[in-house]
Amino acid sequence: MNQSSLLPHSFPMPEIPGVTVTHGGLHYLQPELLLDFISVSAQPLASVTPVAVLYADIGVLQRIDLRKIPVPINGRIVYPVSSLALPSLRARLIINGPFKKLKFQGTLIAATTEPSVQNMTLIGLALEFTTLQS
Repeated sequence: MNQSSLLPHSFPMPEIPGVTVTHGGLHYLQPELLLDFISVSAQPLASVTPVAVLYADIGVLQRIDLRKIPVPINGRIVYPVSSLALPSLRARLIINGPFKKLKFQGTLIAATTEPSVQNMTLIGLALEFTTLQS
């Protein structure tokens, strides 16, 4: 079997107790938690796609959709997560292909003295995974 006979199969982040937060039908990986690929799929992963960021603003959960750009799992990758709709977001997705783990790191930093930004909390990152199946 060669690479051309494999078909991509994409699926959203599954619910993982203690690791994900569920909101609006999506499961968000919490910041700073290490996610092992085997907890997502028994099949080898080909890519990871950041889908949305969940944050709280004065206790109200809000979602920002991201551009869906697949990040191929190839070695160790540090992928910046950003959104024009949320300029105070400073985040990255760290994918460690050889060790089959990933981590979402991020904060909401006030780019201005606007007081409402200081009340914001980053909750998680929704992901989509792609495997190659015959």
